[in-house]
Amino acid sequence: MSIEFGKIVDISLELDAKNFAMRTPAGFTKDMQFEMEVIKEHDAPGGAGQIVRGGTQIHQLPLELFIGDAIIADLRDKLPGKPITVKDLEQRLDNRIRKGDRLLLRTDHNNAYDGGSDKWMKESPYLTIGATMWCIEKGVVIVGYDFYHGNDEPGAPRVFHNSRTLSERGVITMPYLKNLDQIDKDRFTLVAFPLKLIGAEASPIRAVALV
Repeated sequence: MSIEFGKIVDISLELDAKNFAMRTPAGFTKDMQFEMEVIKEHDAPGGAGQIVRGGTQIHQLPLELFIGDAIIADLRDKLPGKPITVKDLEQRLDNRIRKGDRLLLRTDHNNAYDGGSDKWMKESPYLTIGATMWCIEKGVVIVGYDFYHGNDEPGAPRVFHNSRTLSERGVITMPYLKNLDQIDKDRFTLVAFPLKLIGAEASPIRAVALV
């Protein structure tokens, strides 16, 4: 499906704790304020932090990244807990991948999301390091997951290695997707704008597929 537009005009208000405040009506005991707290530092014990040192902040990313051509790799056979390899991606995508695509990895695992239990994480598959590099080399701008995106292959050099490698190379990771089984077209338009957060490298989104 083709979407035609001349430009995107950003009319959203920055959610910056230093500059934003919201007054509540009379009768409330406290005004509502916006506040953001970093709970996972880059250098957290064990290297589990997810903030990439020097990474681009969410409000600095071009809006064009979050709307455009998308394609799905059907990886349902990779449950539970199997590796997703370069060969898997090449076979499932069959040379259909294009530079600038948004690649969504489908397993249907999140269609029965249980709140993020240990079982859910353990049963989620994982990208091999080679598959992660393949995504980067193919020039995709987003990698979306409908399963836990934090799993790595055994022996990976650091925790969250693949998601952090994608971020370091400028590829946006988009976890917690679902209902990819309802997309019945080979190519479609993904629309998934982040909030205009200041001082953050991640944001909640409302992702929709225009098919």
